[in-house]
Amino acid sequence: MVPLFMFPTRIEAEPFVRLCPDAEIVISGVGMAETAATITRLSREHRLDGREVVLCGIAGAYTSKLALGEVVEICEECCVELPERFRKVYRNTPRTRLRLATSNSVHRSGATPDGRDIENMEGAALFALSEQLPFSATEIRAVSNYVGDDSSKWHIAEATESLAQKLKENYNI
Repeated sequence: MVPLFMFPTRIEAEPFVRLCPDAEIVISGVGMAETAATITRLSREHRLDGREVVLCGIAGAYTSKLALGEVVEICEECCVELPERFRKVYRNTPRTRLRLATSNSVHRSGATPDGRDIENMEGAALFALSEQLPFSATEIRAVSNYVGDDSSKWHIAEATESLAQKLKENYNI
């Protein structure tokens, strides 16, 4: 079955839409709550049954071990802002040939890295729901900035173009 590609914003999706106009794309909104609401709606519409949902978007890297514009697949996701005793780490089996990275889902940028590579705002919701609903989850992120950078230094266009190209290559679209 063909994957469903989910992007938090239209800005993140635009290069992929241009490159792969026939792909099924959904804009979820920013953050874990919007992602959870979108996945719930899609599940009620029976659009997820047995499908792969690929969450795609930009992310901030904690260190320069990941280059700006680099695209990674998330193999481990955690909601780091929860007290440690309540944190759940979601592990995922890789589905692409991309470099693997670990990630923190955050409500706002600047959380403690806690040994992870990047931060984003949606991933934990995707993986939590994939444990409860009949779909498989993949998360692909492009590094647009380093955590703590002023937003004027973010490389969103470069990151989203790179993301679109890597999605096309890895999903043979």
